[in-house]
Parts: sequence; structure tokens; C-alpha cells
Amino acid sequence: MIRTAFLLCLALAPLQTRADDLLTIYRQVIDSDPTLKAAEAGYQAVLLGKDKAIAILLPTANLSANTSKNQQVSSISLKPGKLNYNNTGYTLSISQPVFHYDAFVQNRQATLSIQKSAAELATAQQDLIIRAAENYFNLLSAQASLEFARSEKKATAKQLEQAQKRFEVGLIAITDVYEAKSAYDLVVASEITARNQLDSAGEALSEITGIINNPLAKLDTNIPLQKPDPANMNEWTKIALKQNLQLKATKAAVEISKENISLQRSGHYPTLDIVASRNKSDTGGDFGRNSTTDSVTLQLNVPLFQGGLVNAQTKEAAYLYSQAKHNLDKQLRATMRQTRDAYRGVISGISQVRALKQATISTKSALETTQAGFDVGTRNIVDVLLAQRNLFRSKRDYDQALHQYVLNVLRLKFSAGTLSPDDLKYFNAWLK
Repeated sequence: MIRTAFLLCLALAPLQTRADDLLTIYRQVIDSDPTLKAAEAGYQAVLLGKDKAIAILLPTANLSANTSKNQQVSSISLKPGKLNYNNTGYTLSISQPVFHYDAFVQNRQATLSIQKSAAELATAQQDLIIRAAENYFNLLSAQASLEFARSEKKATAKQLEQAQKRFEVGLIAITDVYEAKSAYDLVVASEITARNQLDSAGEALSEITGIINNPLAKLDTNIPLQKPDPANMNEWTKIALKQNLQLKATKAAVEISKENISLQRSGHYPTLDIVASRNKSDTGGDFGRNSTTDSVTLQLNVPLFQGGLVNAQTKEAAYLYSQAKHNLDKQLRATMRQTRDAYRGVISGISQVRALKQATISTKSALETTQAGFDVGTRNIVDVLLAQRNLFRSKRDYDQALHQYVLNVLRLKFSAGTLSPDDLKYFNAWLK
């Protein structure tokens, strides 16, 4: 029985430790990210604003009823003495707004608010893609940095061991041993830093997924490095100015602020309502009677003076509109900068990846040459350690440059407002 359970655990172990890819992380984030959930709840709340605005223009009905118990004491009535009786009645009124300018403005504001909230929700959805990818590749880079640090530590320890043996037989000076020991200590410190960065990156990913993730699939170094299409920074800027979702939300906010000026100014405008009512009363006592009164009234309300409140609110709305326009100008500039930065990041990233790939080849050759020179006594231990460090750093930088290339492509599409889960699917296909 125990043997069977043990074999079952071994069979399931590969499934439990299977590496997560980018789409796996994205699905986890969709299900658990509080930022996206908050944006979705906010959008649903804003949708109800349209119903509230329409409700102001629709009829309202009110019913009020009353009853009272009375005692009448009289000496001049037909029946002198005490008389107990009840009074009852009700009033039913239906009011239909005919002209409420503020209601029409609020209806337009509700439509604009929905547009703004929809753009904000779409922004949150695209931002989720960016955050998932950033946290994924940050953790992947941290894992690679720790792996390189451990490899460098192992290689440096080997160099230290060789230096000690060479010193013991008199082939090198004690200073070479000290240099090797110093390099080893520095690598140990680098490993500690890399481990701490890995833990921090893991916590950041767990924060948005809500779970502890498995090891991550790595990016294939053969991924094609493609230039943006169109390959023109100004064209991408034009696309961003038309489709950037944050920009759309800011534009809608400007229109809402503009409508708010009209809304506050409507405090000066008259209102007109049609009111239909039925009033029924049943009065007891010596002079009791039953009566029913039906009426249809056209009610005009003309505000004359509110102590300057409407003027103050209108001026306040005008200043807020001016503030919104300045915010729009700020967002326009930010959108242009972000788009241009992302475009340049993709272009320079391609060149950087290619250069670092070549640097990795060169530093490997340099290390082999330096090691051969050290073996025959033409190079010292410092040269070997330096060449070794250059190799590991070029590998680390090459790995991180690949990750940054992917992120810059996603950021460019986010700035242009065209980012979608399909972009993640494309890069996910290059994970292994």
C-alpha cells in the first residue's frame, strides 16, 4: 500500500512542478486581480447612472393616507355628550416633468460617464496584460540572475581552488590567491542579492495572482526580433492619439466637466411639471362629510434668488472645466512621450539584443583564450576572473535584453490602444 502511494506521488510530481507560462499567469491574474475587479465593479455602477438620469424624466407617483380617532364633546348637537368618530383620507398624485433642463444635462452626462468608464475598464484590462507580463519577466530575469550568480560562484570557486594548488607548488604568488578569494567573496555577495531579488519578484507576482506560482517557462533565444509595423514613430504616435484608452477617458472627462457648467447654470432656469391628483377624505362627527377632489395642474416654478449659490456653483464648474482641459493637455503629451519611448525601446532593444548576443560569443572566446594563457603562465588569475565575470554578465544582460524587448513591444501596443491577449499568445508560443 505504501509502495503504491509512493509510486503515485512520483507519477504526479511532474504535473505539480510543471512550469507556468505567460498565458497561465494571465488567466490567474484575470481571476484574482483586485485592480481589475474594482474597475469592473466601477463600470457596472456607472451603467446605473443612465437609469438614474432617465428616471428623472419619467413620471412619479405618490400615495399618502391618513386616519385619526377623534372624540367630540358638545352640548348643542342633536345628541349632546361625547361622540367618538374616525377621520380617514388619502391623496394620490402623479407628476410628469415637462421641462427640467438639469435632467436633460444629467442624461447627457450619464452617457459621457459610461464612455469614460468603458475606456477606463478597457485601460485596466490592457494594463493587466502589461502588469502580468512585467511581473512574469521580472521574475524570470531574477531567476536567471540567480542562476548566473550560482554558475559564477561555482566557476570562481574552481579558480580559487586551482590558485591555491598552484600557490602550494610555487607556480603563482600569494597575491593571486588573494585576488581569487576576493572575487569569490564578491560573487557570494552577488548571489545573496540575486536571491533576495528573486524572492521580491516572486512576491510581486503572487500579489496579482493570489497564489504561489510554479517555476516559469523561459523565453526561447531564437525568438524573431521584429520591428514595429508600421516602422515609423510618427505613425504610431498618430494611432495613439486616436486610440489610446487613457486619452479617451480624459477626453470624456473634459466633456463631462463642460456639461457640468450647463447643469449648474440650470439653477436659474424655470421648471414645468404636470401634476394630476385625487384627494379623498371621510370626516365623521356632527358635520362629517365625504369628498373626492380630482385635479390636473400645470406647475411652473421660476427661481428668483438663491443667495448667489447658483452663480458660485457655475463659476466653480467653469474652473473645474479648465482644470479638466489642462489634464487633457497633460495626457496628450504623456501619451506622445510614452508611445515614442516605447517605439524607441523596441528599435534599440533589437540592436541591444543582437549586440549582447555577439558579446556573449566574444566573451566566451576571450575567457577560453585567457584561461589558456593562464595555464601557460602568460596571463594571471585576475585576467581569468575578469574574463569569467564578463562572460556571465553578458549572458545575464542578453537574457534581460530579450525580456525588455518583449515588454517594449507590449508597451508600444498599450500606448497605441491596440494591445490584446493575442499579443500574449504570440510571445507565449516562444516560451519553453
